[in-house]
Amino acid sequence: MISYYISKDHGEANLPTYKNCFQEMMFSSSVYIFLAISSLHCQQQVHAIKILIVPMPSYSHVSESNAVAVELMKRGHQVKFYFPDDFDSNKCAPDIPTIRYGQDVMYHVMKELNKVIELASEGRNSRLSFIQTVRKARCAQLINDTIGLNKLRQENFDFAIVDYIFFLKCNLLIPYNLSIPFAGISSVIALLDAGQPISTSVSPFFMTPYTPNMVFHERVINTVIHIITNIATYYILEAYDYSKIAPGLSWRELQQLSKKAEIYLENSDAVLSYPKPSMPNLIQVGGLTVKPPKPLPNNIQTFFDEAKHGVIIVSFGSTFKSNGNLKNIFMSVFQKLKQKIFWKADEEKEIGNVLMTKWLPQNDALAHPNTKLIIYHCGNNGMFESLYHGVPLICVPQVADQFMNSRKLGYLKIGRFFDIADLTEELLQECIHDVLGDPKYTANIKHLSQIYRSRPETAAERAASAIEHVIKFGGKHLRLDQIDLSTFQLLAVDVWFIIFLMLVVLIKIIVFILFFCKRFVQSKTKVKQN
Repeated sequence: MISYYISKDHGEANLPTYKNCFQEMMFSSSVYIFLAISSLHCQQQVHAIKILIVPMPSYSHVSESNAVAVELMKRGHQVKFYFPDDFDSNKCAPDIPTIRYGQDVMYHVMKELNKVIELASEGRNSRLSFIQTVRKARCAQLINDTIGLNKLRQENFDFAIVDYIFFLKCNLLIPYNLSIPFAGISSVIALLDAGQPISTSVSPFFMTPYTPNMVFHERVINTVIHIITNIATYYILEAYDYSKIAPGLSWRELQQLSKKAEIYLENSDAVLSYPKPSMPNLIQVGGLTVKPPKPLPNNIQTFFDEAKHGVIIVSFGSTFKSNGNLKNIFMSVFQKLKQKIFWKADEEKEIGNVLMTKWLPQNDALAHPNTKLIIYHCGNNGMFESLYHGVPLICVPQVADQFMNSRKLGYLKIGRFFDIADLTEELLQECIHDVLGDPKYTANIKHLSQIYRSRPETAAERAASAIEHVIKFGGKHLRLDQIDLSTFQLLAVDVWFIIFLMLVVLIKIIVFILFFCKRFVQSKTKVKQN
């Protein structure tokens, strides 16, 4: 466009001024620069490739991977999931093609897991039993199904995204068997497994109750747990026969596979997670399931709109089963509140101010302006949804990383938490009144929400860009060359051990010299006296 001005003297359009000419030149130049950059971008784009995603067959895990899969498909890549036959992917990945394996395997897995979850709902959770149950069932699933593997080989995949859990390294045998590069994705990445040099003074192990503000004895315990956990992975956990899927691979080589990932996508964010040192191959993509809200169904919309004192959302996920006593405690407290309660339960009924429903559009309900609080089991995805919409939490963790997530509430001052074993009417009521009555909780999470929303890319876009980067260039430049460094070396235990020995030797030398000097002085004193 060329700007003209109307002369006051002549009242007609004159030629452009020097200023307008300069503006026109700048506009033209910007067009050329934009076209050049666009051309360069097109040249650097990754050609469409076939990507395999191997998730844990759990709705929360699949939802994370699905967000990345959808973004990759938008960019023209072919993506397929690898699921058991009886896993209903329509609830968490409805639009992604799948390859199926196994028969009735998930039935047996969930049967065992339900026993552990039942104990957790009664406050008698054993984290070790949970780990052993999942590990045994999952690894047996993957390494014994040769039919599923043959299906994968026929597809000729170029790259894999594997759900990574530190005690489930058998997942990594899939890309190893297919001889394709891979990326790891998880809510929690075991830093030592990913070849990350860490500081145990500020990086609490995710299964401990610690925050970065650890006192001396907590730092000692945290360091020991880091070491013991990695040693247990090598030597204590029962080895299994994976020769069908990886013949000739030693147990130690299996443990080292995690360090060969091109990149790691961690569903975490510095806003909601503890800061930590890390190498460039670990990308934080927290909030993969977060999305702008959709309109609520009419009956739920009306329920929220008519809540003059606000709504409290209650959800304990798809696995937690509350017994009668626990449900009675919750119901007794809820009915004393002036707020309305929207409770995801295993039944459909409305009692006073409490609406119980089998289906909860959680992300959409959190976005409603009348939502004041969510009482939750502290799953990772729901934590980010609460952060995104600025809603404070009360957490009641049961299994896995929920314990670590719940401790972040106190650290960030965005909510409260307690163990299910400690649940009483008095404790629950006190927590609710504290979070709703003290404005700091809402103010803090809304402030963090603003920081989180300010990111130029969504978590899924960031993840897809990282995947495309390593597909084109590889990930060697992002990770340590010394992938075979042991736990002791990554934690510098060997260095500190040598320093300790040197100090012991030095102290002994000093003591010997002092002792010699003392004897020498004493001998001279005796000579003089004689």
